[in-house]
Amino acid sequence: MIHLNDDEIMGTDKSFMKRRKNNLMLSDNDIMILSSNGIDYLRYQSLEELLFAISEVENETEDERLEELSIKLGEYNYYNYTNK
Repeated sequence: MIHLNDDEIMGTDKSFMKRRKNNLMLSDNDIMILSSNGIDYLRYQSLEELLFAISEVENETEDERLEELSIKLGEYNYYNYTNK
């Protein structure tokens, strides 16, 4: 029998998305990635604006985490804010 701890089952608190001051849903890990790439998430009022800023920086850097974050936030934006 394999025993897993809570972090292995649920992830860490840093990976859970939370509503931020500017009403964006971001995890602590997301904010860390943005900050390490010089992106201040508080400057943006929508995910579209933030995704545009990420794409501009993404073209200048080779940070794979930023690319993964862009994909994650793009999917979140699509599934939560697009009329289907």
